Amino acid sequence: MITNEDIEAVARKLMNAFVGLRWTEDDVRGLVDQLGWEWAGESDGRVRVVTGLPGGDAVFVPVGAAARAWAPLQEYLELAVPVSRPAPEARAQAEEFRRVADAVRRVLGDATYVGAHGFAGPSGWSPEPYWGRPFLRWHQERTALELRAGVAGPELVLQSSEVWESWYAQAGQGFAGVLADRGHPLEQPRWENIGDWEQLQNSLGAFLRTLPAETLATGLTQSIPLYGLLPGEAGPLLFGITCFEDRLYVDYTEYCVPEAARGDNAAALGWTSRNALPPLPARFDGGAPWRVDAGGPGEVASSEIAALIVRTARIAGVESPTGLMSGGEAMYRGQYRLAFPGLAMPTC
Repeated sequence: MITNEDIEAVARKLMNAFVGLRWTEDDVRGLVDQLGWEWAGESDGRVRVVTGLPGGDAVFVPVGAAARAWAPLQEYLELAVPVSRPAPEARAQAEEFRRVADAVRRVLGDATYVGAHGFAGPSGWSPEPYWGRPFLRWHQERTALELRAGVAGPELVLQSSEVWESWYAQAGQGFAGVLADRGHPLEQPRWENIGDWEQLQNSLGAFLRTLPAETLATGLTQSIPLYGLLPGEAGPLLFGITCFEDRLYVDYTEYCVPEAARGDNAAALGWTSRNALPPLPARFDGGAPWRVDAGGPGEVASSEIAALIVRTARIAGVESPTGLMSGGEAMYRGQYRLAFPGLAMPTC
């Protein structure tokens, strides 16, 4: 197991390294020399680098066809350095990610960006790691250091500073927050709001499935209100998605909905009385009468929870998927300003 001190040393070394703008083979060979590591040659289309770290060999990832849009001039996209290899279970992976994140924060300060990638990133689409795709990024003028979830464990990834921002603006998924005092705002991707109930349910399910693990991994709590456009109403609060420490809760507020979605009918839909569950800390408890304890890392029955939200919204009178909207107050989480392109919902 790598020590916190060694994590700090690797992060500092990567952040202080110099690499040429084009990331040519000469540039990245020079980077390896600076780091005191060993160039081990090509394997499976990537260049292996022997680091001596417990996570195994690092790799230089070449710019493939998918990445050419956001890395048009580079030969290599990034240097990915595995840090450690915890047990594969979601909780173990998230806890180890958090340990590494805290160590890097001690030497580099608060990350410029924090969030989760969803099923895609600058290097392309991947279903892994299945437990979640959290990241933190420390941005400099020419390079950025990202801590991200790799297939086997946390990785420290050195990239050109412009690559991730360009990818996110064109094809960003998941969610991302930027430090409020950053010099310029993060350009948000233009997503099309989902117009089909099944697609909305799938999108919600994918977002909720990994949220407890990503919250534990990054330390970034979530409180996302969902409002519904109802006949004759201005758009009352219907649901609240709350995730803090390592647990996800979904609340339901019935006050403005018809009888078919209230009282015993809400219970029949699948909601539990708030009074039957352990209380939440006051700052996370909005007083909604109905709640579901959706579980922790690797435990969320996300398809069922998403189906419950959609089913309830429709019975409550929300006539179309675009009538379910995320509240703009979810954007403000401490010192970060967030966006949720992975939800593909209108914001009100």
